[in-house]
Amino acid sequence: MKVTPLKDVKPYKSGWKVHVKVLHSWKQYNPVHGDTLEMVLSDEAGCKIHASCKRTYMESKGRLLPVGAWRHIQNFTLSPSTGMYRATDHPFKMSIIQNTAITRSPLINEDMFLSLVDFQTVLSGSLKTCFLIDVIGQVVYLGDLETIQVSAKPRMKVEFTLRDMNDARVPCCLWGKFAEILYEGCSKDEEGKPICLIRFAKIGRFRGISLLQYINDLIIKFVRNVL
Repeated sequence: MKVTPLKDVKPYKSGWKVHVKVLHSWKQYNPVHGDTLEMVLSDEAGCKIHASCKRTYMESKGRLLPVGAWRHIQNFTLSPSTGMYRATDHPFKMSIIQNTAITRSPLINEDMFLSLVDFQTVLSGSLKTCFLIDVIGQVVYLGDLETIQVSAKPRMKVEFTLRDMNDARVPCCLWGKFAEILYEGCSKDEEGKPICLIRFAKIGRFRGISLLQYINDLIIKFVRNVL
């Protein structure tokens, strides 16, 4: 079967075949389907789509989709991508089903397929807040790692500010394990000027100011010599 680019897949049939890289995955609880494996996939052109695998198929299908691997995926369903937190801007979401076939690909491509958004665009308020974004910047302010009571449970929180090459600055807030990862990573930076890549961040609004925060799961990496 011919491989179809992700931009061309439509929900009128399930017999598509795509060639994709698993960029990110996480597990979450769905009140209808229970535990699900959520993934962000990208084809070679950089078009990305959100994919979901029910618990029923996690062992047989989900284990064949490790992060970083290229795979051929054939036979899956598509439904409109909606909601407040969308991992990609693709109009449809992929669902792994019983007769989905997943096979290995010999392709080795380390491209991260970033979709970086500049800070001025974030601050302008023009972006749709339902889409998660990628950003990179230097941590120029780091607050304390705080323990906050949320719904009678303690949660870690850290506020910080990222600066880009044009000196535009965006306030950020992370919670839970992500707050600890960010705080510890900044504390270990010997030069005191950590540069941070954050993937799948949520744009929020607080007192009229745009800020970045996390939702569900994200990726934090510390990099060098990019700004």
